[in-house]
Amino acid sequence: MKKIQSELLVFYETAHAELASALEMLAACKKTNSPKQALGYFMHAKDEYMHAKCFFKMLSQRGIKVSLEKARKFRFTPPSLIIKGYISNKGFLIDNMKLKDFVAFVYTNELLAKSSFENILNLVGSDTDEGKIISSIMMDELRHHGMAKKYFLKNYPALQPWQLVMYRFRETLQNKGRKLYDANLKFLDKILTPLYKGIAFVAGNMAKKLNLNEFKREGKNLMEISSKSIL
Repeated sequence: MKKIQSELLVFYETAHAELASALEMLAACKKTNSPKQALGYFMHAKDEYMHAKCFFKMLSQRGIKVSLEKARKFRFTPPSLIIKGYISNKGFLIDNMKLKDFVAFVYTNELLAKSSFENILNLVGSDTDEGKIISSIMMDELRHHGMAKKYFLKNYPALQPWQLVMYRFRETLQNKGRKLYDANLKFLDKILTPLYKGIAFVAGNMAKKLNLNEFKREGKNLMEISSKSIL
């Protein structure tokens, strides 16, 4: 059961990441004026959508093995892409970045994704059917990385290697920051949810004691209001 719990969390986050990547590439596809670039972005988006679909399927297969209460925690809702920081509430990356920075983002994140998938592969086992699917996804990510690298080096030859390292370092920090933010949200949820329920319980009991007739003030002497009234 502990293994399933770990897999649920990993598949849930990975599915979000892959779906967010698909949306980012589709946004880039819509924005470019180059038919060749548009096709490249579209095919990239298609791959990421398929990856997300695979992880959502794996998530669903684990979800039926746990209690309904636990399964609900891993139910996907579109707003969670923004809440978790996979998509910015300020818009898509292509709308807020220079093209050079966007390509560098793809270049570094595809490499980081491959590293993450290696950990997932160890979790499910490389000889399993799911392991073979994840190995195929890793090949896609390497291909995406290679395409981004080729475009990057062709169009920005003056960029120094250390600058690419800095791009990767920055993205690594942002990924860790997103995970920390999500963990803090869950921690606060454990603290604040009981508090909210307590306040709601007290407020509900107070509301029961309200005499709605006391709100009808017209032609009524304030001194005649019941001494037991909350008002």
